[in-house]
Amino acid sequence: MAGAVAKAYSDALFQVGVEENCLDKLCDEIDGLAKIAESTPELIKLFTAPTISVKEKNDSAERIFGESVSGYAMNFIRVLIEKNRFGYIGKISEELRKSYNEYSGIVEVTVTTATPLSDALRTKLVEKLTTVTGKKISLVEKVDESIIGGIVLSYGNTQMDSSIRSRIDGIHAQIKSVIA
Repeated sequence: MAGAVAKAYSDALFQVGVEENCLDKLCDEIDGLAKIAESTPELIKLFTAPTISVKEKNDSAERIFGESVSGYAMNFIRVLIEKNRFGYIGKISEELRKSYNEYSGIVEVTVTTATPLSDALRTKLVEKLTTVTGKKISLVEKVDESIIGGIVLSYGNTQMDSSIRSRIDGIHAQIKSVIA
């Protein structure tokens, strides 16, 4: 159900962003709201508490976000509060970002490395991925020391794992199958 709710709200918000020519800003604002909500669980409790009136919740939202977000984002916050859906803001943000990326011809690629990418490697990787996909690349970088070295790329339904950890695991499986 959460997925369907998030998709319905994100689709409506996406449509407003396209119609009002403010999709970029709206996506960024909703991403920001989702990050704030994720890092401040008390905010979700405040905006979903049954003991607090909708007016009090909206007044609080106005005080918290009123100066920092557009009117469209503020109206969206009010709708989420009134429909008791503010707890879905993270999922809504994810769905909205997917729609935005598809609309804008952007592929989000997650790159996992054992150490942070250098600027030169990042640039080279983005150029190569742009050539391969034919689309703009949005790079999400993750550092995971457990892969030891190499790189893991994930986008869409594609995953390329050239990490040392996966090679070791492969060798381990081969040895185990020979011994067993």
